[in-house]
Amino acid sequence: MGKGQSKSYDFTAGDTVKKRSGSKKSNGVEARTSKTIDPDSVISSPSTKPENGNSKPINRTSLPITKEEPKKETSVNAEDKFGAVNGEQITSDTKQSDKSDEIDITPDVETTDFVTPRNSAIVISEEKTNKPEISEEGTEKAEESKEETSKSEPTEQGPSQEEDLQKEVEKEVEDTQKETEESTENQQDAEESQKEAKELTKNQEETEESEEQDTKEEKTEGGTEETTELKTEEVPSETITQQDSLEEAPQQDITKEANQDTTEEAPPEEATQDTTEEAPPKEATQDTTEEAPPNTLDEPALTATEETHLEQQVEEDTSKEEKVPDKEDEEPEKEAEEPDKELGETVHIATLSVGEEQQEDPTEDMANTVSAVVCNESDLKDGDMKEFDLGDGKVLIVREGSEFHALGPKCTHYGAPLVNGSHCNGKIRCPWHGACFSVKTGDIEDFPGLDSIPKFKVDVTDGKVKVTADKSTLAVPKVQRAMCRATKPSDKKVLIIGGGPSSVMCAETLRQEGFTGEITIATQESNIPYDRPILSKAMDKKADQLALRSADFYAKADIDILKQKQATAVDITNKTVTFQDGSTESYTSLVLATGGRPRVLPVPGIDLQNVFQLRTPEDANQIAEKASGKNIVIIGSSFIGMEVAAYLVEKARTVSVIGRGNVPFQNILGLKIGAVLKKMHEDNGVKFYFERGIKEFVGSDGKVTEAVLSDDTRLPADLCVMGVGVVPATDFIKGSGIEMSNRGFLSVDKMMQTNQPDVYATGDIVEFPLFSVGDNKVNIQHWQMAHAHGKTAALGILGRDEPIKSVPYFWTVQYKKSIRYTGYGPGYDDIIVHGDLDAPKFIAYYTKGDEVVAAASLNFDPFVSRIADMMLAGEKILKSEVQSSADGWVSRFEKLSVKA
Repeated sequence: MGKGQSKSYDFTAGDTVKKRSGSKKSNGVEARTSKTIDPDSVISSPSTKPENGNSKPINRTSLPITKEEPKKETSVNAEDKFGAVNGEQITSDTKQSDKSDEIDITPDVETTDFVTPRNSAIVISEEKTNKPEISEEGTEKAEESKEETSKSEPTEQGPSQEEDLQKEVEKEVEDTQKETEESTENQQDAEESQKEAKELTKNQEETEESEEQDTKEEKTEGGTEETTELKTEEVPSETITQQDSLEEAPQQDITKEANQDTTEEAPPEEATQDTTEEAPPKEATQDTTEEAPPNTLDEPALTATEETHLEQQVEEDTSKEEKVPDKEDEEPEKEAEEPDKELGETVHIATLSVGEEQQEDPTEDMANTVSAVVCNESDLKDGDMKEFDLGDGKVLIVREGSEFHALGPKCTHYGAPLVNGSHCNGKIRCPWHGACFSVKTGDIEDFPGLDSIPKFKVDVTDGKVKVTADKSTLAVPKVQRAMCRATKPSDKKVLIIGGGPSSVMCAETLRQEGFTGEITIATQESNIPYDRPILSKAMDKKADQLALRSADFYAKADIDILKQKQATAVDITNKTVTFQDGSTESYTSLVLATGGRPRVLPVPGIDLQNVFQLRTPEDANQIAEKASGKNIVIIGSSFIGMEVAAYLVEKARTVSVIGRGNVPFQNILGLKIGAVLKKMHEDNGVKFYFERGIKEFVGSDGKVTEAVLSDDTRLPADLCVMGVGVVPATDFIKGSGIEMSNRGFLSVDKMMQTNQPDVYATGDIVEFPLFSVGDNKVNIQHWQMAHAHGKTAALGILGRDEPIKSVPYFWTVQYKKSIRYTGYGPGYDDIIVHGDLDAPKFIAYYTKGDEVVAAASLNFDPFVSRIADMMLAGEKILKSEVQSSADGWVSRFEKLSVKA
């Protein structure tokens, strides 16, 4: 990297992938290994009501399933001023959602959030093969097949096919929403019927009492015939009682239907949480039984719209056919222990891991469980991961030493098949975007994503591995930790400024760990927190389709969301924050997570109509609506600019991109990789104007008509998009006493605390100690890293000493091609590329001195995820290990996946 340059990066997954060809059969059961990837076989079950398969209370509840593929991400592109004015200079690329996946090291870095449409769950259809069932007594002998070395051979990534399936998915969403509305109406009718039934029962009881009284009087008179008549009259009375009981049965069925319809509301492509709010999965059932405990959340089978990821194929038939079995007499969750209400104390309430919960007697309700031998003990070596069929679903079997673990097979972020990921030091890392899950518990331990994966019971007897699971849990790919609720009144209040992922993660972690004080998230936007990186990839998606959680979710967790609240001042002494509308909010702990605001270039005509900054769903929607058949000019050749170009090129008449470098992403990915992406765009009709900046926008009748470049080239422009980065939205903090750099970034320690007590900062606006570079403070604007910041800040507020330790990871998807990137690359001095750049299928190692500091790949999974695991373990990859071979370090990695 040249002098004065800084690198920012960010990517998203979603490439076309070859079908996995090498599936291995054991005992008649097909076992998929991490070597042979079949992206077309990534199937996620339809969303269903969360259940753990037994009557015992669970501390985690399963969320409705949605199928999705790789999705969004944030990126960083460093661009300096050029020509008259080069709008590609960037510092930080995230708005108030403190979310742009970029690393901003110098003021000249362009940032852009990168993520493929997240809330559109798209599932990759998988061809099911007939597999003989394995009984407990004996297993069918499997065909002998060659042992596959799935650890060293790269696999291709699964196709996103977001554009081809968009209409199909949208239709499914509409149908699902209608079904939910109908189920809600049926539920209401059922409740009325139940009330009538109760009234009949009451009347019947009164009648019986009256008859008994009459009988006593008649007996006193010595009559015997009357007694006989009375007995005869009792028959219809009993009939009424039975009928009353029968009327209650349909009520239960309707309730279950409502639950099923609701959980299916996270349709593969555009599951919005508004629909899930109409028929909350568990509440309907609880209404007819027992009131939910006051200090715990009702089992939140919430369809977080964070699940709408356009990069996954949705298998319609599967989602329609698979139904969640009714579960009768479901026992309501037990009230969690009353947590201590003082901040600083570690309160473990409802924090049992998924694995611990689901292994508690799943056979208790045999009608709703499935149990079968899935493989032989000898089918997996130490460190192996393989996927097997279980009932109508699939499980991921992981072997660590002599222990076998059965987990949900899909990542909870965008539904990636975890079998194709990385297994290292007791964790499984997603091959697409780097989320990590504990093998022992299923807990999510690194990000992106908000939820964990299910864990199932395993018994190993006589060399056979038997798995037992609740059917509905097997169908649900994600589970969520239960959360406590606020105890009012409370003298503790956490105020979070900003509506991005770090804010949501911070609030959820506080509730999961037992904080019962007030929690308020104040955002300047008019929407609840949403998946921002999708904005440049699925520009027609509405805000409610992108929501990370539903409004109902926040209400149940006693997390207050204040919208259209732009902070203007912080008073450290009095512990208050003032907003633009004149209102104030007090706090005992403050979290600043305001992200970035778009950089505005001081060029003539910048205020003309149809010159857009992309920052909100409304911005994206307007651009998408006005672009059809128009001449589009995009200023900036980094992530936002290039993703917008990829999205608009099929709709617009022309798309022109202005950039200061020689290729897109030059500062981040280098000339060779940038050239691959340049050709990809040119093949799709995009025209580039490199080594130039924007000089002026010319208009007529108040609307832009031309873009004049720094070399006086004039381009027709009906609509312009400014993708020139962001600056930290921290002006309101100046003068508060909180330490800030001259570029506007806040300095924090390993617990995300500023120089002021009880004041924390997270996301794109901070410079924090990165463990992999000797705790030097850096600014990293990644969607993934913001999640980690939020969790660490919450633990700091609770007095937990668990410093931030996460490896930077981001991605980008363009034309269904996905590039993953991990590490911290600014300052690299050499790039070593292996593979075929024309295919394209490659792995690029970014080195600094003798060490590999970052890596990027396309169709080379799971190399990037494995490299991230090496870095997390503190294992350095040397330049000498990758000069002659792409996998010179893999043998060292494999030792990390074997239990010591």
